Amino acid sequence: MSQKPHFFDHMVGFSLGRRVTMFVILLTVVAIGAISAVRLPLEMNPRGMEGHYISVNVRWNVGVPPETMEKIGIPLEEELSTVRGLERIETHGYKWGSRIELHFKYGTDMDVAYREVRDRAERARLQFPEGADRTYIYKYQPGAEPVVSFRISYDPDSDYYTLVERHVIAPLQRIMGVADVDFRIYRRELKIEVDKEKADAHGVNMRELGRLLRADNITVASGSVMDGGKKYTLKSTSTFESIQEIQQLPLSETVMLKDIASIVYEPEEAERLYRYNGQPANGISVRREGEANTVEVSQAVVEAIEAIRAHPKLEGFDLSIYENQGEEIMERLSHLIGNGKLGALLAAMVLYFFLRQLRLTLVIAMTIPLCLLVALSTLYFAGETLNSLTIMGLVICVGLLVDNSVVMAENMHRHYQGGATRWEACFRGVQEIGFAITIATFTTLIVFSSTLLIDGKMRFFAQKMFLPVFAAISASLLAALMFIPLCVYLTLPRQRDKEVNHRGSLRDAFKWTYERFFLPLSDFYSRTLQFFLTRRLDLVLLFTGLMGVTWWVATHLNFDSKEEEAIRYFRIDVKFPDKYTMAQRLDYFQKVEQMAEEKKADCGLKAYEVHYGKWYGRFAGFFAPDRVSSLTPQEAIQELFDAFPEEPGVRVSYKDQKSGGGAKGNQKYMHYIRLVGDDPEQLKKVATELKPTFELLPGVDSFLSEDIEEEGPSEVALLVDREKASSFGIHPETLAGTIGTAVRGESLPRFNHEGNQIPMRLIYDEEDRSELADLGNIQIPTEDGRLSTVAAVTTQAFLSNEDNAITRENKKVSEWFGMRLTPGQETGKIKESIEKIKESIRLPEGISFEKPPQVVDDHERKQGMVMLVLSVIFVYMLMAFFFESTLVPLSIIMTIPLAAMGSIGILKLFHTFIDQMVYTGAMFLVGLVVNNGIVLVDYANRLRARGMDREAALLKATRDRFRPIIMTATTTIIGMLPLTFGSAVQMGVNFKSFGLVLIGGMASATLFTLLAIPVFYTLIEDARDRVLCLVGKTWRGSSV
Repeated sequence: MSQKPHFFDHMVGFSLGRRVTMFVILLTVVAIGAISAVRLPLEMNPRGMEGHYISVNVRWNVGVPPETMEKIGIPLEEELSTVRGLERIETHGYKWGSRIELHFKYGTDMDVAYREVRDRAERARLQFPEGADRTYIYKYQPGAEPVVSFRISYDPDSDYYTLVERHVIAPLQRIMGVADVDFRIYRRELKIEVDKEKADAHGVNMRELGRLLRADNITVASGSVMDGGKKYTLKSTSTFESIQEIQQLPLSETVMLKDIASIVYEPEEAERLYRYNGQPANGISVRREGEANTVEVSQAVVEAIEAIRAHPKLEGFDLSIYENQGEEIMERLSHLIGNGKLGALLAAMVLYFFLRQLRLTLVIAMTIPLCLLVALSTLYFAGETLNSLTIMGLVICVGLLVDNSVVMAENMHRHYQGGATRWEACFRGVQEIGFAITIATFTTLIVFSSTLLIDGKMRFFAQKMFLPVFAAISASLLAALMFIPLCVYLTLPRQRDKEVNHRGSLRDAFKWTYERFFLPLSDFYSRTLQFFLTRRLDLVLLFTGLMGVTWWVATHLNFDSKEEEAIRYFRIDVKFPDKYTMAQRLDYFQKVEQMAEEKKADCGLKAYEVHYGKWYGRFAGFFAPDRVSSLTPQEAIQELFDAFPEEPGVRVSYKDQKSGGGAKGNQKYMHYIRLVGDDPEQLKKVATELKPTFELLPGVDSFLSEDIEEEGPSEVALLVDREKASSFGIHPETLAGTIGTAVRGESLPRFNHEGNQIPMRLIYDEEDRSELADLGNIQIPTEDGRLSTVAAVTTQAFLSNEDNAITRENKKVSEWFGMRLTPGQETGKIKESIEKIKESIRLPEGISFEKPPQVVDDHERKQGMVMLVLSVIFVYMLMAFFFESTLVPLSIIMTIPLAAMGSIGILKLFHTFIDQMVYTGAMFLVGLVVNNGIVLVDYANRLRARGMDREAALLKATRDRFRPIIMTATTTIIGMLPLTFGSAVQMGVNFKSFGLVLIGGMASATLFTLLAIPVFYTLIEDARDRVLCLVGKTWRGSSV
């Protein structure tokens, strides 16, 4: 112990004796921190938070999903399931081939994972059937989401595609940091629509016509030639100069193209359409390069869009930005920083209330920006970014950074008021408290080492916050040991009679309040402690009862119902029957838009959009960050969902809520059962057999599948009779190509008109390709030049919807069915009875019920508990090391269950969902609450070492440390208030659970620390003495 003050004497001596050096160090820290703050990249989320995803695609166009699953999907699945770090694997079998989706755990090195996936995919290729395409591997890259999205509307009669491509897309692509500009505008094209009857009459088939049009409109590089010693590139060109030239293209001696076809110039047939706020539009998305700064790129894109709007050739075009990730990042960071500033201001007010010394308050408050600059420098040199998690770590520090300085400055000020000189006050203050705050700081930092021993999201979140917290709190310790002594020395008056008494000022109001409330509270604690030191068992029984109540409350916390506070965007999916045309889909969505417009103000919608095509439909809504509505975001979504038009066969879904065939209901009165296994046919059979069991239960009205009108077959397969095709001399590839040209159309070389490259397409007239009967009459050329028909060599087979795709998750297929429950207060009991019946059902081998999805799964909660236990163990070991005792730290460890009482109580009071943030906050709390106990016990030990008896030392330590303990706890709690109760929507992350854990834990730990630690300190010491006495008597008796 004698060397510890000696070390701190050197530190304070250096600080007071080398003032210029200290000033230069201060300027250096400020300069480096300011430069780092300016240069730190700004991101929405930390790198690695997203992107743990790889997909593997293999095309094999057999048109039968079960076969693609068996021949492609399962061999891939078997190989890829051995990749390290894999969390979930999904296998899809489609008509076009198979796709494997790999989801990895947080912290997985995705470069290593990509290499392993590539190697295993190549190994699986050896098992693929002949004709399977090569393997395409897609790895999520940072920047895959658009940084800016905007819509553009235009005059459909203008040459809009060329104007957009030249004056909108091209300027955006030239911006530094832009990787891609994604847009889908259906441009005008030249359609050569063939009249089938006329073509057949003149003996013209589509295959030959397409070949002829291609041959007459070509530009081919033909090498190079020399002339006069000069080298020229040779190009063979045959192009159409005008539409009239295309129309007059001779097909035979007596037939021209215009005799069998018409040529129209119109927009290509749309497969996907987009509407924004009820108006037709086209969406354009700008994506950044992986390492580009999101904010800088988005700002450059917005500036470019403003310049594009002013372009004279784009007059009448409307460009409206509806998503700007850079602006959203700045808004979120601004709110986080604003809450941090407010917390710092409130903490400074608390300091001034207790100290009532303006200069001393400013000195202590100065440590906040100083330590934050050190943290920013650390982030910059570590290659990190300023994002929601690192900002969160910095904001959390605001209330903690003054703790060491408060204790140190208050101790120096107390010695000064006791008669010591400025120099003596600074030395004594550091000697007494330097060792204690060093241990306290190390205990705060060591809790983070527990995150190295877990995995998953919790480790990722904790470690991203750890770096700025570690740097800032470490800096606060150095500031308290070196800068605070110098600043206190310089700000204390040389003579005590020169202290100014500010009459009628805020200082007097604080002094009056302090003397009327705080001093009596301090005396009350001293008397209460003196009482319980003589009635120790009573206090133990009291705390035991409180802990029992806390345990009961902990079992009734909210583990299931997550708050939906941070919703900015939502989508409602719509599935149409296949028979719905694009016009019918548009008509339905126009009804939806009319409904949304009527409810826009009541629901607090900022904007809404519609996407729909031949395969899907989607309504998306956007909430403003500052929305004003009597409905919560979740209630607003539910009201919109319930108001969707009901039409036969149209299915509407939002998350787990589904409607179909005009039947839509609240998710509260529905219950779903999912079966998982290996055989999809067996799963369907078991699901059918289970329905009567649940149907007999009271409260089960119907099954959801019964409310949905089953659609008939939606696909037609043309099955080629190989023997007939061979006898006619028709190759299957020729057959497929001719049908594709006739029905879908064939793309031709582009038509060059006044410098514009216009797409051309050959296709049958709509009247000749809209009916199923038309397919059989399409003529197919044979090898000997004759013509046959599709019907002569094929038969038709109808495929139902269930054949469209097969999905396996974690090597299992699933089958679900839902039940509609009787509305009422007994719904919860009905669901409980359903779950009990599930437990009693014996399913066939290989089939099981899937557990309902959890927002925070059991594994994550176990990881959180492991992290907390490790934190407590590490803190105990560190204190045992510094105190050179295994028993003294036990009395300090008691502050942890005392803190748990407050944390659990406040979580229950606010009905807060137990998420990852709760466990992260609890980990912080473990490192914080022991600090006050360390300061108290260390001071009591010093007083006893000077000859004071135990009870007197504990009473004096409690009385002298009462004010700094209350000050540090209050600044921490006050500093967390803006972050805890700030808008989760504006900040982008919900910090409520995290803040409540700290606030409740710090409040209860501070309330009971001054009573519990002294009492348990004496109990543990007495128990030790009695054990030693008993052992000594036993040893002496045995030796005799």
